[in-house]
Amino acid sequence: MKNTLFKIYYGPAFKAAHVDRRIISVPFSLRSFDGWTILFMTDLHLSRMFPEHALKSLINQANALNPYVVCLGGDFAETGDYQRLAVEFLSNLKSRVGAFAVLGNNDLEHFYHNSHGFVAELKKAGIVALVDTEAHIDLPDGARFRVAGLNSLTKHTTPANPFFADSGENDFRLLLAHYPKSIQIHMKECASAPHLALAGHTHGGQFRLLGVSPYNIGFERTKTCRDLPVSGWGEPLGFPMLVSPGVGTSRLPFRLNVAPEIHLITLKCAET
Repeated sequence: MKNTLFKIYYGPAFKAAHVDRRIISVPFSLRSFDGWTILFMTDLHLSRMFPEHALKSLINQANALNPYVVCLGGDFAETGDYQRLAVEFLSNLKSRVGAFAVLGNNDLEHFYHNSHGFVAELKKAGIVALVDTEAHIDLPDGARFRVAGLNSLTKHTTPANPFFADSGENDFRLLLAHYPKSIQIHMKECASAPHLALAGHTHGGQFRLLGVSPYNIGFERTKTCRDLPVSGWGEPLGFPMLVSPGVGTSRLPFRLNVAPEIHLITLKCAET
């Protein structure tokens, strides 16, 4: 039965996952990053309902986009065993300069890895997991691509130093979170505002009818905010922010009018 349901919904979807392409304009001071692409994927929820061949197909599609940077938004799998399998497959994910991830609520709930163990496993796969920490990629001209990653909303710890401290005008700043609300709550811990923020968790509502999803009628009120989108792009906090509908499912194994989606974001330098 589960395999039949997969073929009905996920099978057609993963012949080609929907790719949301977006151009983000950045100041001329960030010209070092002109043309850089960021691939964002989140909420894979690997399970029997989202099996190995679907993840392999997704990774092949992502690699074909040849991104400079890969960002992963958490909730990698539905069980500890599938979490371990997800890491194995994600080791095949390719980026030109680096890959980063944050942990989701599911990742912290599984019995196979504690959060520190999962961070170590992702590192072995070539992915830098950020738990209230920051990492950066240094360019020869002194510019830095800086990524700060927030912990899961219910597991937040205060970072040792403010994110993006001592930020120069040629530093690109990206804030990565699982919960959209984390970005709103913890903006005070950023010494400088990000140029871009990425989050997931909501699955775009997972079910949408006439534009209405469970989040629009009060689902997870303590973890969401009316000021932030359930899904899609906006600038509710003064900078471009994406809440991705993600890829997989949780609780109920299907989506309604919310296609699995990955994102390719291109940085375009403004003219002087």
